[in-house]
Amino acid sequence: MQKNRLLLTFISLFGLISSAFIDGSFPVALPEEGYQIDTVAENLRVPWQIVFLPDKSILFTEREGRVRIIRNNKLVTKPIFNLNDVVLRNKSGALGLCLHPSFSKNKQIYLASNYLSDNRMKLRIVRYELIKDTLLNPLVILKDIPANQNHTGCRLVFGPDKKLYITTGDADQPMLAQDLKAYNGKILRVNDDGGIPTDNPFVKNDTARKEIWSFGHRNPQGIAFQPVTGLLYESEHGPTGGDEINLIKKGGNYGWPGIHHDDKRDGMESPLVQYTPSIGPSEILFYNGVQFPQLTGKLLVACLRGEAILNLSLVNNKITDQLVMIKNKYGRIRSLVTGPDGYIYFSTSMNDPGEGHPRDGHDDMILRMRPSGTSVLESQKLSQTKTQAKQAQHTTAGIFQQLCASCHGNKLQGTPTAKGFINSKFLYGSDKKSIVASITNGITDKGMPAWNGAINTEDISKLADFILKKSKKKQ
Repeated sequence: MQKNRLLLTFISLFGLISSAFIDGSFPVALPEEGYQIDTVAENLRVPWQIVFLPDKSILFTEREGRVRIIRNNKLVTKPIFNLNDVVLRNKSGALGLCLHPSFSKNKQIYLASNYLSDNRMKLRIVRYELIKDTLLNPLVILKDIPANQNHTGCRLVFGPDKKLYITTGDADQPMLAQDLKAYNGKILRVNDDGGIPTDNPFVKNDTARKEIWSFGHRNPQGIAFQPVTGLLYESEHGPTGGDEINLIKKGGNYGWPGIHHDDKRDGMESPLVQYTPSIGPSEILFYNGVQFPQLTGKLLVACLRGEAILNLSLVNNKITDQLVMIKNKYGRIRSLVTGPDGYIYFSTSMNDPGEGHPRDGHDDMILRMRPSGTSVLESQKLSQTKTQAKQAQHTTAGIFQQLCASCHGNKLQGTPTAKGFINSKFLYGSDKKSIVASITNGITDKGMPAWNGAINTEDISKLADFILKKSKKKQ
């Protein structure tokens, strides 16, 4: 294995730090850990993105379609804006939010959300002006991006070049990630008014979307520019494990669905690190505050499934050290930002159907990490040895749901993106050997990934039996 590719294991990531509960109440960090956690706001519904206004107020989206504000450390009860046409299915809704680099002068903000058009879910990015706590003068930057209840992206970040970078998921249609005519599975780059920058990599390609900066992504939910170098890093959800941290190159192909996990292929970029089992990486940031000098320049990663913050050290564009903080204390972590005070602010995401389970009385929350007055910030070093790898235990039905159901349907009835297998109508062979071959090797030209890097041969055999049995049942 190359030195710049590190396999993080179930044991090393998920077994290091236990939760600290005081008398069964809301978990709090202990003073000797080097930090303490303040509750900034609670009883929220998936605060998806946090940004700070020049007056240090906090603006944030709730996935149910609200834009809200925290002023003078107090949550304003009434939302400043409601997306009346937002569509809520599983993990869709109001998503990314960012300020224009010249916000102090022009008051412009950018908001991503899901909506319905011709009964199909879409994603759009709209620019507004924030005037007297109201969003006015909408300008559509990009719209009609195919979306789904999963794999929508969508993080918004302005780069040091003052261009807007937008992440999009594959919308549960893997083939779209490789399709340069589609917006999906991409990082897009546009001018602040939605125009096309003349130096985009495909601007002279008449068969490609000219907004594309990189492609071959599955579900990227974090992007951040490294100070000084200006390099762009990205976090991405893998298919079942195989979560990635990538260094993004102009025009780069990041492989999905052709490669994933430890696969390699000429002309495709491999991740700096992949995580199996999944940690669910969400927003990322390079810490540049003054409160935690030991974190200066570190790449911090919010983890949903991992329920932690990862602290990654980078040297010469390679990850050299990995630490984990606040493991299993506050639940799934969605947004992660540095405040103007140098403290670290993060949001929980426990109201996530199928994965998050709200806890009574507190979820969801926006929290603040600040020093406790001690000299040590608690973190634990992660093992980087592959010999400790231990595959997470899944039922065959669970593997089917993760790998197959989004395209072929929960009952193999088919979906708009892929055919069903009712009554054993298989295009590539209906015997077990053929089905095993299809699962193992994939049918990548049709958008089906090869799953041999995600699950072992025993699980592939069980999955083939499961599909055969399910396809022969009377529907």
